[in-house]
Amino acid sequence: VHAGRAGVAGGVVGQVVAALRERGAGALVAWVGPHVCGACYEVPAALQQEVAALVPETRATTRRGTPALDLGAGVRAQLAQEDIAATSFEPCTLED
Repeated sequence: VHAGRAGVAGGVVGQVVAALRERGAGALVAWVGPHVCGACYEVPAALQQEVAALVPETRATTRRGTPALDLGAGVRAQLAQEDIAATSFEPCTLED
């Protein structure tokens, strides 16, 4: 499942988990893959506030001190709400 900014804010993680469970999935395990890290994903302050109002764990600040989003943190938080263990493989796709 790909959950970009709009997907994380829109609850795609929970929707997919619900769909899998409706189809009989038992224990689920997730991997959080490479993405732009919160220290690099600069966004306008209004966008940060909009997304963080829905998924507070996404709020971040860049290395320069500007508003940012940490989508990996948001996905991990959404998975934790669903009681799903997540393994992270998160090199920053901007830095690496």
